[in-house]
Amino acid sequence: MNRQTGSKVSPYPLGGAAIPVLLKATAMALILSVFLLFVAALVLYFTAVPEKIAPYLVFGISLAAILWGSSFAGRKIGTRGWINGGIVGILYVVIMLAIGLLVLDNFAFNWNFIVKIFLGFVFGAVGGMWGVNN
Repeated sequence: MNRQTGSKVSPYPLGGAAIPVLLKATAMALILSVFLLFVAALVLYFTAVPEKIAPYLVFGISLAAILWGSSFAGRKIGTRGWINGGIVGILYVVIMLAIGLLVLDNFAFNWNFIVKIFLGFVFGAVGGMWGVNN
């Protein structure tokens, strides 16, 4: 392995400094989603927008937050954007599902759960690749 000094590629699979960046990116995505969900709740409350679009708003806000957080991680780490962004996406989904378990007691390990984890990884990977290339 012939690596130049100062190269962004780390010899570790996730990079020595990647874990704090991944946690910060996940926290930033969660904070953004809480803010955007609060704005969406205000819009639903004060306008005539039907409440039946609320699940779609939550889904869109979550995907946007994952893209933003994973893009931040990819930009800061500078390499392996797909895996680092995917990790941010999975962490985001797992934390949101854990918070949901605190509010609701009904949890089933079914296709819905698997699809959420998969989409979190995919959108995180896309955001991470975007962040590395920006």
